Amino acid sequence: MKLSIKITLLLLFCISLDLYSMDSTFYKIKALISKISTDSISLHIKNLEKPGGMNSRINFTPGNDSAMKYIYNTFSKVSKNCIIAIDTFFISSATAPYNQKPLFNIEVTFPGKLYPDSIFILGAHYDCSASRMGSSVWSAHWDTISAPGADDNSTGIASLLEIAKALSDSVINFKNDYTIKLVAFGAEESGPKYSGSHHGSIHYVEKISALNQHIIGMVSIDMIGFNADYLYNSIISNPNSVSLGTKALSLNSQYHTSLILPVAPFTYGEYSDHFSFWSAGIPAICFMENAPPWNDNTFYVSNPFYHTSYDTLGTVNIDLVRNVTKLSLALAASMSMSPTDVNIEKNDISGYKLSQNYPNPFNPSTIIQYSLPEKAFVKLRVFDILGKEVAILVNEEKSAGSHSLNFNSQKLCSGVYFYKLQVNNLVIAKKMIIAK
Repeated sequence: MKLSIKITLLLLFCISLDLYSMDSTFYKIKALISKISTDSISLHIKNLEKPGGMNSRINFTPGNDSAMKYIYNTFSKVSKNCIIAIDTFFISSATAPYNQKPLFNIEVTFPGKLYPDSIFILGAHYDCSASRMGSSVWSAHWDTISAPGADDNSTGIASLLEIAKALSDSVINFKNDYTIKLVAFGAEESGPKYSGSHHGSIHYVEKISALNQHIIGMVSIDMIGFNADYLYNSIISNPNSVSLGTKALSLNSQYHTSLILPVAPFTYGEYSDHFSFWSAGIPAICFMENAPPWNDNTFYVSNPFYHTSYDTLGTVNIDLVRNVTKLSLALAASMSMSPTDVNIEKNDISGYKLSQNYPNPFNPSTIIQYSLPEKAFVKLRVFDILGKEVAILVNEEKSAGSHSLNFNSQKLCSGVYFYKLQVNNLVIAKKMIIAK
């Protein structure tokens, strides 16, 4: 009887903590997204149309260099309690002398307070294109042609700059459990002097893979501003990333960001920086005004301006950009918090114990041990970072004493997971990391 009372009291206490945490997290995120300003977004897009007085941000032009400096300086101005870095890379396949000209990714890191080695990424590319002005014009005049790139992709970069400002707000004082990274990618577009595309994100993924960093997920924010009539936005996903898209749908409703969004199954498309992360097995989605933007749908008329000299601020729906920015921030903030249903890590509660798995990180197998003071029905399950159940290890009555099992993660991707022991109303959980 005494044990039952203790467990009940502990459960009530933990529930009250979780409710407080959920309430606090909701209002923190709500306060964060309230900081997103249409005026600031418009100013950033305007400044990026003519960076340094140049008329484009096309790769290997002075305007591209000026855009990089503007982004870096703005991040430095608005960001606090973070680390800002410039990562240099080259397109070795480019025609000389461009194969020797450096290009840049700009990275802003908000370290996680509890799990800094687990990372969620928001990215956007800052270069642009005028390829739809005609192949002969584009090939001959790529280095002098006007290419404001207001929608593609000043909108995505303006979104990142606004998110950095909100995450740095000293009044809100948002504390992320996991690390959040904002990355302005260089060289997403293709061009006449080099082959391929997504060079900046490919380089970035190679770097983080070499560092063996654990990426929870990634969102590419790419051309999110063309739609005169509707606040519509597409979600691009592969099968491994559907849960991220579903999470976005839930947050859109929860925080009233008022976007019209598609439901799963989402469109598959390889035409942005998210594809570099897919190639490395990392869950990633892309927010885009339509997928693809050269097609119509019920809520969208194909964009005639992107990749032309007419992609200007006047063609951009700033309210749409603002709302996609709010949703992107809500998703990053939500993903950077420990799931409230698996955050109890107390052991030795009246004899119940869940040990830390070993080895950890691991690939592909690890040992999980737990002990019971008496015979009981036991559930031991594994959850991903979104709280989705991915494995059931035990679901039966077990005798009192110590128990051990081998968990094989062969069918799971690299990342952070939680394993949760449930006995009656008692829950104990711990974090583990799969590193493949």
